[in-house]
Amino acid sequence: MFSLPIFCSRSSAFRKLSRKYPGITPPLITSISPMIPSLSSSGINAEYGGVMDVKKKYAYNIGTMFVDDFKECADGYDPLGPLGRRLRDANNAGFRSIEVAFPYNWSIEEWEKQLISYPLHLELINTPLGPNKEPGFASTEGGTERFLDGLQQGIRYCKALKCPRLHIMAGLAESGHDISFIENLQKASEMLESEGIIGLIEVISGGVIPGYFLDNFPKALELLQKIGRENIKLQFDSFHLNCLGYSTGDIIQLMNDNASLIGYVQVAQTPNRTEITSPGGVDHEKLFKHISASPKLSHLTIGLEF
Repeated sequence: MFSLPIFCSRSSAFRKLSRKYPGITPPLITSISPMIPSLSSSGINAEYGGVMDVKKKYAYNIGTMFVDDFKECADGYDPLGPLGRRLRDANNAGFRSIEVAFPYNWSIEEWEKQLISYPLHLELINTPLGPNKEPGFASTEGGTERFLDGLQQGIRYCKALKCPRLHIMAGLAESGHDISFIENLQKASEMLESEGIIGLIEVISGGVIPGYFLDNFPKALELLQKIGRENIKLQFDSFHLNCLGYSTGDIIQLMNDNASLIGYVQVAQTPNRTEITSPGGVDHEKLFKHISASPKLSHLTIGLEF
């Protein structure tokens, strides 16, 4: 879970939301689209012909979907913003699951204070960035101490906030090494297992994080097999895979072939991480129908990271 800059618009999306929820006040949401009618389970069934209950199956990314004003988007906003407002907006939109990349701008105590007001479940967070915004240290040769520091912080947040999944950020290829990554993920597996947390690794395209260690799918599969732990799984992102050249058919085939290894799904439209119904490289209607119809995939939570 790592996002490009958000693209904002005062489209018909807010007007649809304001009719559905008269009490809300703008500005509320960025990059929302005709997906708005499907904020109820009946809507998602009508739009995609599936059986997914949006309140249980979908996690709204409160760092990308709810921002506090449109100026934030243009100027490079605080990726979290006032926490209570984000949670309120997700709740008002009918969601019961949320995700956020980096919860660390807020103390655990603040999260607990705000979450108690809403029936929202936190599904996913990332391990923290490094002091110089490094995208993790899991693969960094000689970086085990920094890796463990970040991992322990992530575990503390997951444990306190009852978050079942932690995306373990891999770091940069220039300082990365396969052996370091495998050994660090095996250590992480032991630490996470004692807390009942699933660790995730994600393929991230070079256009989002240039030089990221896990920048291609075959490499991620190979390393995952060498790690060999049941509680370390794939975070499967339609956006990154399409950026890497995989078509909708390819993405579906990858899901089928590796269903047992997938622990979480994220979606957004290419090339600018817009809403999933906007024009782009992925046919999310086809993808959603396949997920909902597949006994091996239908249980997966889907993060909306657009």
